[in-house]
Amino acid sequence: MGTDREINNLLNEFLQLETDEQRKQFRGKIAHTLSGKTEEEKREFAEILSSKAQETIDLSQALIDEHDFKQALKDIVPAITWFYIAEQYFNKSRSWFSQRLNGYHVNNKATVFTNEEIDLLSDSLLDLSERIKRSALRLRKHRF
Repeated sequence: MGTDREINNLLNEFLQLETDEQRKQFRGKIAHTLSGKTEEEKREFAEILSSKAQETIDLSQALIDEHDFKQALKDIVPAITWFYIAEQYFNKSRSWFSQRLNGYHVNNKATVFTNEEIDLLSDSLLDLSERIKRSALRLRKHRF
């Protein structure tokens, strides 16, 4: 079995572990697997494992970031006309904006806002909030 495939199988097995006892047994399995390898094979094993671990960390961080992004907007999502923001602030279509807002895949790639677009979205929401506040204050002048 190739090292890459062997590590994938071990990682999949590791992800299924639920108890400390299972994890302890798994560590024994890893030690046994490594005991039969040469120093070069151990080095290759460690490099591939490290690379796959980093991929998993990166994917997890991307999911956390996506969740945090959506959480930041959850209170206002139903109250905002995103079409207006897409056109007025981004000069883009509703679908372009929606793809990024929802992380849809286009051409097999997840679409996300760039850092500059996140800044523009933040600025547009701040601008809207100021405009809403001014309008609300103007309304008070019309009380009887």
